[in-house]
Amino acid sequence: MTQSTSHKFYIVEEAEYGVLPDAAQFVEVPITGTTLGLTKNATQANTIRSDRQIADYRDGTQQIGGDIKAELQWQTIDMLLEASVCGNWDTDTLKSGTARRSFSILRHFTTLSGSDKPYQLYSGIELNNINIQLGTEGVTSATFSAIGKSVEVMADLPQGAVLNATAQIPAFDSFSGQVTEGGNNLAIATELGFTLENGIEPRFVIGSNETIRPSIGLSNLTGTLGVYFENHALFEKFLNGENSDISFSMADPQGNQYIVKVPNLRYTGGQPDVEGTGAIIVSLPFQGLFSETDKTNLVIERKAKV
Repeated sequence: MTQSTSHKFYIVEEAEYGVLPDAAQFVEVPITGTTLGLTKNATQANTIRSDRQIADYRDGTQQIGGDIKAELQWQTIDMLLEASVCGNWDTDTLKSGTARRSFSILRHFTTLSGSDKPYQLYSGIELNNINIQLGTEGVTSATFSAIGKSVEVMADLPQGAVLNATAQIPAFDSFSGQVTEGGNNLAIATELGFTLENGIEPRFVIGSNETIRPSIGLSNLTGTLGVYFENHALFEKFLNGENSDISFSMADPQGNQYIVKVPNLRYTGGQPDVEGTGAIIVSLPFQGLFSETDKTNLVIERKAKV
């Protein structure tokens, strides 16, 4: 029986879309779960028959898709952050941009023998979405939605490939961070989450059941801020159509920090709904916009412990 504890997840950047690099240096990613897998379209015969049977069924186009879930740990998923926002780390600052990356991903089921083919190799993987959630309890989690080209099952590692382990590092949490809104500390925030969508879609052509390099759309940043209802200050920003900004910081037990900033946004809701007893929490969905100052809609900074 194969268990999740025997599963390892490795990634390497491709120089050419859908092609595994020679002597690939795979890096382990400490994930909490994944649904990465193959899906197929299909067609079947519609010929009218007196016996009412379907006589033909064929596979059609296919693609890779699914989620990659991880806890935010110091520099262990920086490659995924970079790819998911189509940006480049400039020293310790990352901005949403136009730089596309594709990866080969290797999944290793360590309890399977060579005859049982313990490896799955995925090619042409791009990160279409990233979702980060910050709450009052637990560690900070990130979910990356992937789209890709193909997968194969293997008995052995690709020739020349090396698997590099990643050390276990404590995850970030919200207890030692803070949220700022409009430049002011927001001490009444109960939750904050955002999703950045890249609009990546497969492109199929006659003569192949696999996608060529997918198309990419706009960088669409949306999110939700939850706050205890103490005044109408944030609601009035929604009411009056005012632009604002949000940033939140997170720290790990060692003192390293990530700071995520949405430098320009517009609230798209904010009514104080009431249900049952207890404190009223206002949910404020928002749309991220291009910032003329930062030249992007999203900025991520990392600060190592001094």
